[in-house]
Amino acid sequence: MEKLGVDRILTPYEAQPWFHYDEESGISCSAEVRVGPGYVDIETEVQFLYDEWDEDAEDDEDEEGEGDIQIGPDGLPIPKPPKNPIIDGRRQIMLMRIKPSIENAWATTNLLVKNVDYYNKFPKWDEKGCDFFRAVIESLQMGLMPDIDQLIESQLADESDWGGGRRGRIGRKSPKANPAALLGMKK
Repeated sequence: MEKLGVDRILTPYEAQPWFHYDEESGISCSAEVRVGPGYVDIETEVQFLYDEWDEDAEDDEDEEGEGDIQIGPDGLPIPKPPKNPIIDGRRQIMLMRIKPSIENAWATTNLLVKNVDYYNKFPKWDEKGCDFFRAVIESLQMGLMPDIDQLIESQLADESDWGGGRRGRIGRKSPKANPAALLGMKK
């Protein structure tokens, strides 16, 4: 519960909600941690709820991009990211399910953010899912609408290929040395 930002132990069928409404945009963000019956699972969910939405405009968006197939450098089509539609005024942003495990006390079994499956995509994906959820509820507690795309970039980044001297000036090229100057034979 601590990793999810809940300051107490929830009982079966109990939930811890967070909520923020942005009157200017007419969008609400709700986040929730729920415990299933008999502690068989824990779910976290983040949703955006819209006061008004145009179903026809969303259908038009789907049709617009259908013919736009992009080809990658390998000559194969680049897959489009899955849609995250508004259904009945709701858009699910995150769904994470955690179940009891033998090795650890709990193990994350599902992590979807904006319809992208992060399950085992990179090291510590489950911890990063908890970090993402906590970042969302921190925004809600401060009375701010969370910037989901920015949080995905900062909290769910795959850092496994970072480092190794490939970035910056370190490890680029050896400096050229003048052997005569090193031996004190400089004129």
